Amino acid sequence: MGVDMILEKLLYWVSGPFGALALAVAILYWLATKVVPVLQKYLENQNDRLHEMVRALEKTVDAHELDRRMFEASIAGLSSRIDRVETDITHIRSKLV
Repeated sequence: MGVDMILEKLLYWVSGPFGALALAVAILYWLATKVVPVLQKYLENQNDRLHEMVRALEKTVDAHELDRRMFEASIAGLSSRIDRVETDITHIRSKLV
């Protein structure tokens, strides 16, 4: 076997299906060791931020519910006070007329 034949077979293996397979495996290994950890850290950070946003939204909803209950209680209190004022005005009117 001559040098030309060895180079030809080597070139066939490097540029043929075996070379493509070796390149694909190398790329997948690089992705698994370099890109996936960075992507995983990014997604974990996004997950933490999302949890913080959900907690803030829950606090806002809770505060809104508390505000609404206080508002309803205030309106109910105003209604009873207005009823007393109307009663007093009616009593004053009856005395004046």
